[in-house]
Order: sequence, then C-alpha cells, then structure tokens
Amino acid sequence: MGCFVSIVLIYLCVRNIDFKQSVALLKNADISLILIGISIYVLSYIVRSLRWDYILAPLKKMKFLQSFYYLVFGFFMNNILPLRLGEFVRAIVAGKKLEISRSGVFATIVVERLMDIVIFIIAFFLIAMFVPNIPNWLQKSFILCAVIFGFMFIVLFFMSKDEEKFLNLLAKFHLPAKINDIIKSVFLKFASGLKFFQNKKLFFVVFITSVIVWFIEAYAYQTLFAAFGLKVTAIQCLFVIVTTGIATMLPTAPGFIGAIEGVGMVTLGLFGVEGTIAFTAMAATHFTEMMAIYLLGIIGMFKEKISFSDLFSFATEKQNQKD
Repeated sequence: MGCFVSIVLIYLCVRNIDFKQSVALLKNADISLILIGISIYVLSYIVRSLRWDYILAPLKKMKFLQSFYYLVFGFFMNNILPLRLGEFVRAIVAGKKLEISRSGVFATIVVERLMDIVIFIIAFFLIAMFVPNIPNWLQKSFILCAVIFGFMFIVLFFMSKDEEKFLNLLAKFHLPAKINDIIKSVFLKFASGLKFFQNKKLFFVVFITSVIVWFIEAYAYQTLFAAFGLKVTAIQCLFVIVTTGIATMLPTAPGFIGAIEGVGMVTLGLFGVEGTIAFTAMAATHFTEMMAIYLLGIIGMFKEKISFSDLFSFATEKQNQKD
C-alpha cells in the first residue's frame, strides 16, 4: 500500500517536469554547498540528541551525546522499513543499552514527536499569515492535526500527572485478570517516560531545543536548495519542512518517498518556484539527507557493535512483560 501511494505521488510530481532542465540543475550542483548543508543537517541531529537526553532525564541521566546513535538508528530504519518501525528500533536499542524500560523509552519518543508536531502547527499558522493562496486542503490538514495532536498532548499530560485515575478507569472495563495485569504493567512503564511533563523547567528547555532543531534544519534546507540552484529564505525553508513534516504521516514507502517531494513542490510553488526547479531541489535534498542518515547509521553500527540484522530484528521484536 505504501509503495503504491509513493508511486502515485511521484508520478504526479514528475508528469510535467522538464527532465533536461532537471538533469542540468543536478550537473551544476555546488558540491561545497552540499557538504556544508550535510554538516548543518548533522548538527540538527546532535541537537536532537541533546533534546532527547532532557526528555530521558527522569528515566536516566545521560552522558553528553550518549543517545546520539540510538536516535540515528531510529531515523536510519525509518528510511528502510515502513510504518515508522524505526521508532520501535530506537526504543529497543536505547532500552537495552541504557538498561531502562523500553516502554518508558518509547513514551519519550512519542513525546518528542508530539513536541515536533506542536512546533509545526504553531509555525504553520504563524508563517501562513504572510503566505498568500495556501490550498484549502493544506489549511484543513493542519487544523485537523491541531485538534488530534492537541488532544493527544493533553491526554499524555494527564496520564503523567495522575496514573491512578487511568488505572481506575481501566478497572471499570472488568477485563480478565491476566490481560488487566499486562495492560497495567505496560501502562506504568510507559507512564514512567512521561514524567518530563511534570518538570516545568525541563519542558521549557525541550520546547526551546525543539525550536532550535527546526531552525537548524531550515538552514540545512536553504543551503542544500542553493546547491541545486534554488534560492529561498530560511523562513520559506522552515515552511517547507513544516508542511512536509505533516506529509510524512501519509502511508508511503520507507523514507516517505513521494510525500516529501509532492508536498514540498506544492509549498515551494506558493513562493513562486517553478515546478521543475522545485521538484529537482526537493528530491535532491531529500536524497542527500537520506544518504547522510545512512552514513551515520553505518558508523553507528560499528560504534555500538550492532549489526544490520540486529536492527532489523528489533523492528519486529515484541516487548515482554519485564520491559
């Protein structure tokens, strides 16, 4: 299903593309800007790792950049496996290496993702005030996301604040004792990863760090776009990141192929960028960033002494009751 969606999206992207112009843009790409763009992109992952350290703090105090390769493994496997299974890989690897609850680690990843979406939604509506002719479907998509993920954010906050109320609610369903015990055990371990919500200072630091992450990525996009012949501002790049970030929720092939290119083209079109240039810059930037993650993932496997088959098996590994 995901591959079919990606094929359809790519077809819609390339049907009116001037391939001669596209090839010329790629041939004339500025290698030095590509290397600078990749460096900035890697920097965003270093900041992501620092942010995750703060979110993990209630579970375990982290050494500087201790979580970096665990985080990279998640993105690395998201580019290989469908359905964001890389998030489970990250939770399992980090849980094993750090000797903490994998359910708790997974909860921190959910919090991290929700924080990103909150930033995206805020940024979209702020920037949208200065962008004309935004498609109605795009605006409605963000309004829907604001409702859904705002509700999820509130639910997680109250789960972290009062575990007893959730367990009392669970008791009202009168589930079989064994199932009830399993759910209770998983919930308590998952809730342990939500303690970050109860620390206002920690929450503020994570929010600010999240903003920094996406501004760094905006500058990475701006640099890579420039390398492939497209001149746009950092704020315009941030808007592209925001819209394509929401697009990655679509069921596509691994690496979100098609969704990023398609929505990126639409967004760049709002700034007057011609279709061929928009597609070439968007696809080349996406490919370059994927290659950077693959390289970091391979380095991480050597550094952490983990094989690719290990990472692949972690994607389907079921958590036992001890986790």
